[in-house]
Amino acid sequence: MLPAEIREEIRNTGIRCRPQVEIVHQDRANQWKLRAEESGGAVSLLGHYVGFVVADGSALAWLNRVHSLLPNGTHAVVVESELVRVEMFRYEHTYDLLITRHWLEGREGRRPDLRSELLYLGRRGTLATELWGRDAAFRGGAQPVFFTRSGEQSSPEPRWIEATVKVTEAVCCVGCKHCHLLEACGAGNQTAIEVPA
Repeated sequence: MLPAEIREEIRNTGIRCRPQVEIVHQDRANQWKLRAEESGGAVSLLGHYVGFVVADGSALAWLNRVHSLLPNGTHAVVVESELVRVEMFRYEHTYDLLITRHWLEGREGRRPDLRSELLYLGRRGTLATELWGRDAAFRGGAQPVFFTRSGEQSSPEPRWIEATVKVTEAVCCVGCKHCHLLEACGAGNQTAIEVPA
């Protein structure tokens, strides 16, 4: 989404956003999955954040939560067979939004291919409120407005609105040390871990 020079400048601010989705093999289950990290955060001037949701736009449970001494880094890891990545970059009041779907495709017994589909791309959106400063009380309830090249308003499909609001909050979360999109497993979804004696 961002040129190498901009990514380097972002890293110089201390924001460590990892939008990569990678293929991993689970040896015990003998299956291929996708692995990704919810990461990023903000400083007052800019923010960069990536999170993940289910294909219907609902929240996804993290595999493990990552606690770090340094802010604006990796917050959680997710491993699934399909992911929707929601990535946003903010420079002052200007925002870019990228929503993509990722899944595995291939034959049994062989390493599958990673497939991707663009779901939404919003460039140079605007949001007049200063969510990282004086208007922080509005975080979690605002999102940028995007326009097409011809000047018509553009927005993601309704199923992506909640994720867009959350990632907008994330790129305004100065010194971020928590997840905005991934969530803890529900009590009914947790599985016991066997510990050998």
